[in-house]
Amino acid sequence: MNLFLKELKVNSSFIKDTPVPIATLDQNLVFLSYSTLFSEKHQLGTSAINGSYFFDVLHDFPASFKGILDNCLNGIPSQSDGKKFILNDGKVVWLKWKTNPWTNDTGTVVGLVLILENITEKKVIDELTREAQEVSKTGGWELNLLTKKTLWTPMVNSIHEMPLSYTPQTFEDNFIHFKEGEHRNKIINAVERATELGTPWDEEVMITTGTGQELWVSTKGRAEFINGECVRIYGICQDIDIYKRAQLQYRQSAELLRNAITASQVGTWEYNLANGETVWDDMNCHLYGIDKNNITNSLYRIWKNRIHPDDLERVIRDTTLFYNGKGKGSVEYRIILNDGTIRFLKSTVTFVSDVKSTTQKAIGITQDVTVEKMAEKQLKEFAQITSEQNNSLTNFAHMVSHDLRSHATNLSVLTSFLEDEKDENEKKQIVTMLKNAADSLNSTVSNLNEVVLATDTNITDIMIGINLLEAIHRVRNNISVLFLEKKGQCMIDVDPEQGITVVPAYLDSILLNLFTNSLKYSSTLRSPVIKIISKLEKNQLVIIFSDNGKGIDIEKFGGSIFGMNKTFHRNKDARGVGLYITKNQINAMGGSISVESEVNVGTTFVLKFKI
Repeated sequence: MNLFLKELKVNSSFIKDTPVPIATLDQNLVFLSYSTLFSEKHQLGTSAINGSYFFDVLHDFPASFKGILDNCLNGIPSQSDGKKFILNDGKVVWLKWKTNPWTNDTGTVVGLVLILENITEKKVIDELTREAQEVSKTGGWELNLLTKKTLWTPMVNSIHEMPLSYTPQTFEDNFIHFKEGEHRNKIINAVERATELGTPWDEEVMITTGTGQELWVSTKGRAEFINGECVRIYGICQDIDIYKRAQLQYRQSAELLRNAITASQVGTWEYNLANGETVWDDMNCHLYGIDKNNITNSLYRIWKNRIHPDDLERVIRDTTLFYNGKGKGSVEYRIILNDGTIRFLKSTVTFVSDVKSTTQKAIGITQDVTVEKMAEKQLKEFAQITSEQNNSLTNFAHMVSHDLRSHATNLSVLTSFLEDEKDENEKKQIVTMLKNAADSLNSTVSNLNEVVLATDTNITDIMIGINLLEAIHRVRNNISVLFLEKKGQCMIDVDPEQGITVVPAYLDSILLNLFTNSLKYSSTLRSPVIKIISKLEKNQLVIIFSDNGKGIDIEKFGGSIFGMNKTFHRNKDARGVGLYITKNQINAMGGSISVESEVNVGTTFVLKFKI
């Protein structure tokens, strides 16, 4: 060894041509000789460094490296395949070295031989590769088919959740981790094709890990041949479980969405505003009743031609508003199919712009809402029928509770008069009044029966023509006792031949309400006087019913006079339903009612009926 080191010292040209990064240093760490490769590896250029101090030449080397060199001068050799040093400026340096002392003839250490390489770049690449493998969860593997020996990188062990010391011991062991059945068979077939035909593979399959977990992996492999014989297969294994499960879930959701779209009959479409190019999916074509494989006109023209003429202008107006406004919205319209069938559609449109190409498009979906629209129509019809029936029942209930009560009161009072009366002439007059009251009651009951029988028909179906004056006298006689009690008068200016088309029970109820209200709310300062006048105006019969009673504060109650449960005086028997029912009955027969009133002067109702 000493002879060899002496040769290195003396023959510097031998050192220079040595194919390793080698240098010799004296005991003061001054360069004696160095190889060309040493100069290249440490980027020393063409400058001669013999006679220069080691750390003056390699000034960016870590100071701690001097201790390694000093130990060598003390007779302690050193070797490392790679060690990381952190410099004062925080820079990381990886060094690989081997040092040996050399001595003189007396055995004294007079210098050292240093093989030194800066492997920082290689180590950084190795670290990046390792980190990339950890981040991507990718490992490498190799199967030698001659020796049947398998090699796994640590990441493959990690993916399989197996100890780092584990590797498959037999050829068959390489397949036991793949999930039995479809997945394992897929890999076995891929390996067979690779070893026989040289076909590489790239498969996504499931494995069962060492802890029993099922995991999706991507495995890629290829074969290597020597003299036509496959000697090994190698490749990578990557954990793709999170990605794969998300992908499968997305596919499942997409499939559910497609099924939902098909089931709900929702079509999609796209329209290019610049060139008029239109794209419809199969469902959209189906909704408009066209054969996608036999289109003889532009889809835009088909769309316009299909829209119901009464809806086209509105649809174009609304979509223009969407374009100029919010950029999106929905519109409902009817289309007419080739066979004349009318279909209700709802289209949702969104206007979008491609910034790069400045292309503007309208995209959207179309849904068949025919069933909903028909159901809505039926619901409105049912609601109308229900409303009419409710009004009829309300009127009936009012007439029963109000009109019959008036008859009962009238009969009761007349009966009481008859029992107390001694004069025979007066008794005859009361009996006549009782007969009239009974006839009036019979007429009211008969009219009520007509209302009951008509609950399932339109109210106009039971409207008939009757004599207006006779109806007024009949109701007036029905409450004759109330007139006697109040000492009231009734002045009637109605053509004896004037007819009116009404529901008789409704008209009786209306007149009875107006009469009884005028008498109940008569002034305490004067006897009640009721005036009834009728006249013709254009195509209407106008009945003016006025009194000189307490009157109503129109400014205060004008907006609620015909409301339910609205009272305007403190009478204990005021219930606030009479005028509400009266207006309801008049409106049901196609008429109208209005009111004018002044406190302590009186009230005038104006009733108008179609002739």
